[in-house]
Amino acid sequence: MDELQENPQYAGRALPQAIEAEIYLLGGLIQDPTSLDDVVGAHSVEADDFSQKKHRQIWEAIVRLYDKSTPIDLVTLAAELERENKLNDVGGREYLIHLVDSIPSAANAMFHAELLREKSLLRRLIAISNETIRNAQDPAAVSQDVLQKTESEVFALAEKRVRDSLHPIETFLAPLLQKIQNRKEGVTGVPTGFTDLDELTGGLQRSDLIILAGRPGMGKTAFALSLAANSAIDYGQKVAFFSLEMSGDQLVQRVLSARAQVDNFKLRSGKLNRDEMSKIQLACEPLAQSHFYVDDNSDLGLSELMSKTRKLKSQQGLDLIVLDYLQLMRTGNEESRSVAIGNISRGLKILAKDLQVPIIALAQLSRKAEEKGRDRPQLSDLRESGSIEQDADMVWFVERPFYRTHDESQKNLAQLLVAKHRNGSVADIDMVFRPEFTCFYNALKEDEMGGDGFGDAYMGASDFGGGDFDNGGGF
Repeated sequence: MDELQENPQYAGRALPQAIEAEIYLLGGLIQDPTSLDDVVGAHSVEADDFSQKKHRQIWEAIVRLYDKSTPIDLVTLAAELERENKLNDVGGREYLIHLVDSIPSAANAMFHAELLREKSLLRRLIAISNETIRNAQDPAAVSQDVLQKTESEVFALAEKRVRDSLHPIETFLAPLLQKIQNRKEGVTGVPTGFTDLDELTGGLQRSDLIILAGRPGMGKTAFALSLAANSAIDYGQKVAFFSLEMSGDQLVQRVLSARAQVDNFKLRSGKLNRDEMSKIQLACEPLAQSHFYVDDNSDLGLSELMSKTRKLKSQQGLDLIVLDYLQLMRTGNEESRSVAIGNISRGLKILAKDLQVPIIALAQLSRKAEEKGRDRPQLSDLRESGSIEQDADMVWFVERPFYRTHDESQKNLAQLLVAKHRNGSVADIDMVFRPEFTCFYNALKEDEMGGDGFGDAYMGASDFGGGDFDNGGGF
């Protein structure tokens, strides 16, 4: 933060700092190095937290000795600084002795470390604010870009402020058991509830941007909602679903229809018998207890999405973001639609990396995907921007052959085509689609049903008498 001291804006005004706390902390650690475990761990003090250069250099030397398990005292510290040709820079052995003599004991090291961090955070806030002013004054500045950069930096700063706390052991048990179960099943990321997809990907990995694409009517929203509900309800993940096309009521209605296995039309019309009403009521309880968040703002921009998800991550935690759909997001004043969509896809990838959560963004395909003689979509069919394919870690296509053949025997057949997988292989994953529930399920295997193939397996389970359908399968 030395550059702040040289800025004319701050002439005559002292930056937030706690020089005495820096002296007392360093002197205390030289006296009693056992306090270093707590300072490095719980308080996460870093070199940049010290406002004076010589104190940063002394701290770095102490940490190097600590990392090498070398005893820390005046002799070893002076030798380490001399080895780095920095002993004279910090004031020589005389200054190290002054640090030790300045404090009677290291008893208050934790207090001094916390005060040090507090002042450091205030200085960083000033630096971010100063940079924001410079960026906003640029004649070529775009408000959305400036806001996005500032939000990202402030959020990162707020994350660093969070401290670990002491918790009873029971708070660790449920998440640990879930992790053990996921590892047993080969799932290291966010589980989707779709067995073959989880096996292929190991679950949705942190910082991945996944594009889920298809022509209208293929069931993109239904699949995304199925996956999101699986993760939130069945696996306890914290999921945020942003819908620019459907209302929150419509989304929740679809979830209830699928979870209760009650016809969606009957649910919309209210023509439910007693048994169906009972199923709906039973389905409500786990949904209400889940961490499933829905935002149905139809005028959502990238900056607003970033702000909302960062706030949710910091306050409640967040494991998965679903956006339905990318091309409906509000754009800026870019010179072309292609550039605007490209900016959104890049922004989503940046957000996924910043928050360390996977993002599934739905996208429309161009009409080329419907051309006669083509039986499956291609990556080049992604509508309006080649940046979508470039930014994505995975690209999925939802495909239902019934829409091409109009063959009633294929009405419930579906596939998820994994067309791009940056960190793994591609595959075609068989699924079942139930239009009355607007929901996707795992396809039963031949050995599970004793059938000859996908269609036979599905027909054998169509009455939901067993297999994946009883426990929701894919939903």
